[in-house]
Amino acid sequence: MLRTGRWIVGGVAFLIAATILFEAAGQSSPRPVAVRPNAYTTVPSDDREVKTALNFALADQRKKNRSSNSALTVLSVLSAERQVSKGDNFRLCLSMDRRGRKDTARTVVHRNQKQQWSVALWAWGACGK
Repeated sequence: MLRTGRWIVGGVAFLIAATILFEAAGQSSPRPVAVRPNAYTTVPSDDREVKTALNFALADQRKKNRSSNSALTVLSVLSAERQVSKGDNFRLCLSMDRRGRKDTARTVVHRNQKQQWSVALWAWGACGK
């Protein structure tokens, strides 16, 4: 009787331990959200580098259009994003006063590894597209 009791207790303990282990193994841990390499990430619109990119883009746009400072006025930065790729790309969505008319502009400003800035894109009305 004593031997049979040990076998029963041992079998029950084994089943309980196996159940706990299988239950724990069946629960998958949450996986971190994968960030694509070279993806744009949101940055604050008051970031120092965003302001530098904005000022460079405005100066470039004014130079290309030979317009005065009053012809283009930034009302606000609607969104700012940064992409790291052989330097940095800053993608900005701007609310602008364009000679008395409210408009939006999408601009992408690139800073290379030598800290040289260039405007890769300036598109009027392209925010949200």
